[in-house]
Amino acid sequence: MKTEQKNGQPDTLPGGRRARFDLPSPETIAAHTVPPPAKPEPLFYDIKQAAAALNMCTKTVRRLLARGKLTSCKAVRKILIPREQITAFLKATCDKPDFQA
Repeated sequence: MKTEQKNGQPDTLPGGRRARFDLPSPETIAAHTVPPPAKPEPLFYDIKQAAAALNMCTKTVRRLLARGKLTSCKAVRKILIPREQITAFLKATCDKPDFQA
């Protein structure tokens, strides 16, 4: 049995097969896709996160803490490094004076 769509065209073909409808192009889909909201930067990093942010291993971050190049908050059991400390470390050790974090 043929049924009519709103535009007057049947949505089934003879033999009971469903009609193929054109899918939107990838460009159309990309134009109508909303990007996910940006994740805010954390106020504090643990050792593993700080190492990832600085692109170094966790042992190097621990050495920087021991040498006093980075300071941490010890208010909780976990060692937390403030984001400002990482930014200040990068500014102090960067070759280019116009570094923007």
